[in-house]
Amino acid sequence: VTGSSGARELVKEALERYGLSQLSAGQYALCDVIGRFQGPEKQWHTEGLRVLGDHEKPLLIQDLWKPREGFSRRLELRRRAEVEEMAAKDVDTTTAGQSWVWGRERGWDAPPEALPHQQLS
Repeated sequence: VTGSSGARELVKEALERYGLSQLSAGQYALCDVIGRFQGPEKQWHTEGLRVLGDHEKPLLIQDLWKPREGFSRRLELRRRAEVEEMAAKDVDTTTAGQSWVWGRERGWDAPPEALPHQQLS
């Protein structure tokens, strides 16, 4: 994986790494996730996420834009159906249609049972 690797390429590599078929790559999305570790057990709490386009360069994006102090950023592999469902429930009144899904207040920071989120960086 390099700075010139696209999101689709990283999805395929992650699926291979975790023993899943690359043929199902279209069912997964690479997400740019902002959150922070909280509590005595330092559990991850998602503040928001954005699905990366197939040709976006995730590692380059992470180098160019840092979250505000106290927050971290990571890449997660999620099922597309899950992210689309989250986006459908999100009412965007702040960002005028930008593709960030803000979910903490809706309890989306808990990983789904079907596929644990895989941190890729």
